[in-house]
Amino acid sequence: MYETLLNKYGVKQLGYYVESIEETAELMAKTLGAGPFFDMGVAEPAKLEYRGKESASRTRCALGHLNNIQIELIEVANEEPNVYEELGHYGLHHICIWADDAEKVAKEFVDEGFEIAMEMVSGQGLHVVYIDAREKFGSFIEVNAP
Repeated sequence: MYETLLNKYGVKQLGYYVESIEETAELMAKTLGAGPFFDMGVAEPAKLEYRGKESASRTRCALGHLNNIQIELIEVANEEPNVYEELGHYGLHHICIWADDAEKVAKEFVDEGFEIAMEMVSGQGLHVVYIDAREKFGSFIEVNAP
């Protein structure tokens, strides 16, 4: 088997851009058996850059599981330009891989011709990078530490 960027690190999460966390969580629980979902509230990142510029974009998210895959449900919480609405529709927004060195992994993707769409440091100090992989895979790829 080839060692590629995705199978080298493994997909740990599926992130969905949703209109309503409550409605989507209920639908996923009833139809897929996912959950329970825990509302994480509105994120207040320490730093956020969207397309290379400082951004005040804010989101609300909830986390749950479907077997061994974490499911993240994301609502946009303000009117700022953001990586979620850039998808153009509600639905699967990103797959997430966990790596101890998110910056190193992001560089591997950039070296392969992908572009960084968003970089964030969470309020808890977690470094998160969103790679724009829509042209090749139809979604974004999120990279952060486990």
